[in-house]
Amino acid sequence: MTSSPASSAAPSGDFVHSPGQPRLGVGPVGIIVRAVVAVTILMAANLLAGVIPAVVVLIPGAAEVFGGSSPWGFALAAVVQLSVLGFVLLVLRIWMTTVERAPLRATGWSWRRSSGLWLALGIGVSALTVVIVYAALPAIGPVRNDELPGGEQDVVLVSALLIIYYLGLAFVQQSLPEELLFRGWLLWRLRDRPVLAITVTTLVFTAIHLVSQGGQQSVAEHVLYLALPLGFSLLAVGLLLWTGSLWAAVGVHGGFHVGNYIAVAAMPEVDAVSSWLAIGGVQAVIGVALTIPALRGGRVFA
Repeated sequence: MTSSPASSAAPSGDFVHSPGQPRLGVGPVGIIVRAVVAVTILMAANLLAGVIPAVVVLIPGAAEVFGGSSPWGFALAAVVQLSVLGFVLLVLRIWMTTVERAPLRATGWSWRRSSGLWLALGIGVSALTVVIVYAALPAIGPVRNDELPGGEQDVVLVSALLIIYYLGLAFVQQSLPEELLFRGWLLWRLRDRPVLAITVTTLVFTAIHLVSQGGQQSVAEHVLYLALPLGFSLLAVGLLLWTGSLWAAVGVHGGFHVGNYIAVAAMPEVDAVSSWLAIGGVQAVIGVALTIPALRGGRVFA
């Protein structure tokens, strides 16, 4: 973020100005093309995540080596997660240099001394809201008691590997590439019209989660599930505006998953649909409450 001409309130942040004009304009066609490209990149990355293990298991004996709770299986999962992020970074960098005529760091992909703080802030705010709202909902069942296979030593090892796996899933495979595309690249490119930028990126990001698998049992539940990505998308925008850092948005996205892991694993079961609406609603309200004064105060995506 950099200060707008109207105000010096905006923090310097991680975003930089484009050194040249983009080859593709930012009118309706340019916006639609970019939205389609962002979704396509993400779909291709997720397709890659499915292709890699499918190819590996074709190797004789690979199913036994990588199957079950084998450490090699977790290692393969880490390769898959890193491949998703690497693919998005590679393709987006090519797009940025050839179409946007700007470096990748213009999207906010840079690490500064304050980045860790903003990342932690995003994780804390998002995870805490998930856990608090989840705890406030009426329980419909006991705490889950999933037993891990193996002896005591195996349980410790598998537990550690599962934690690493889920953190990798939350941040490396999901929040980093998705935030880079939506709250990074697209918001940055549409920065001259911040309300439009927020509207377009939030709606597109929310819509792609229609195909997410989060326990939905019907078409109606797939629609209601969208309350979750809508909520943390708005929260991510709000924190991004105030911190000037893409890492705050990454933290919100990843923190949502961390909070959900904690709630599901350590708290009594609640009605799924109620939790989607409540968590998404609370995070959306906080996000809007942060975004409106930020925009009025001159904080922009610059």
